[in-house]
Amino acid sequence: MKKWKTVLSLVVIALLVTVSIYAKNSLEISNAKTSSSDVPSFNLSASQGHPELNELPAITPAEDDNFDVNLVAKLQATYAARIGELNVQASLIKVKEYVLKHDPEEGVERFIIIIQAAFPEYAASIISIIDRLEIYNDWVTENQLMLSDLSMTAQRGALWEKRRELFDSDADIIWSEELADLSQKKTKMQRMFRELDESNDMSLDEKLYQLQTAVSENYEGSVQELTLNGGMMSKAFFSFGSVQQALKQLSAEERQIEINNIRQQLGFSEEQIATLQVKDEARNQRWDNGLAYMNERNDLINSSSESELPEALVMLREKHFKHEAITIQKEEESDFWRYKRPRVYGNN
Repeated sequence: MKKWKTVLSLVVIALLVTVSIYAKNSLEISNAKTSSSDVPSFNLSASQGHPELNELPAITPAEDDNFDVNLVAKLQATYAARIGELNVQASLIKVKEYVLKHDPEEGVERFIIIIQAAFPEYAASIISIIDRLEIYNDWVTENQLMLSDLSMTAQRGALWEKRRELFDSDADIIWSEELADLSQKKTKMQRMFRELDESNDMSLDEKLYQLQTAVSENYEGSVQELTLNGGMMSKAFFSFGSVQQALKQLSAEERQIEINNIRQQLGFSEEQIATLQVKDEARNQRWDNGLAYMNERNDLINSSSESELPEALVMLREKHFKHEAITIQKEEESDFWRYKRPRVYGNN
């Protein structure tokens, strides 16, 4: 009996290809009207095996005989206007899951025929996208352990590498909502960075709090993760012009205390802070030596004859840089002046 009902339903569906759409007032697949916000973006992370989509309505026994026919009508009524969009086509993976749940044995074949009846011009594209999306979802599920061990940045990179392997440039369209969200967050962070860079009416602690809050609200990774990932947070914070202005006004001892305090608030351990302080002290010595060299170099240029200057500069470089004197000379010959760069306390 079930086979007979299935055959009858498929015959009726075939007729739908040549007749006009009916039952436009039937229930929609989702409870809301179709809009750009209704289309899933497939924001898959290591913990998500399937795209997010509103649940399809439950099928009651009375509707079972007309399941395929009703579903075709619902698909046409809901998606006909935008079915040419790849992200809309990809969203129909949830419809396939819905059909398989209704008919585990013949669901795959029924889904293909339903799609061919509902959208004959786009059926091949829809089926191809969904087949590849299932491969992608299986890959995400199988590699959850590997992905969970990566930083958020590395994890996102791995996901996009797999997406582009399967979809090439179409991945940007299928996951366009995710890209738009990332772009919006990036713009918001750039605006926050600009404000913190220019603001001179906030304390360093307040600036740091604002930065941490912005990162927490706009990025999946934690502040601690970003701190450990190459010290991204500290590099960004110490790069703000307003932060450097505040640090320059302090004595060397006060400045180091403030730098250590900032690193502590960013999540660095006491051992890391101590190690970084040793590096800071070495940087301070290099900069003091380098700036002293630049001052003496200017004096030599003003006081030495043209014939005496080359030898005098060689001796001056050896005095200040010893075995690095040749490197400094080559840099100067290529018009690179390392001690004309801005001093960024906490970073260089």
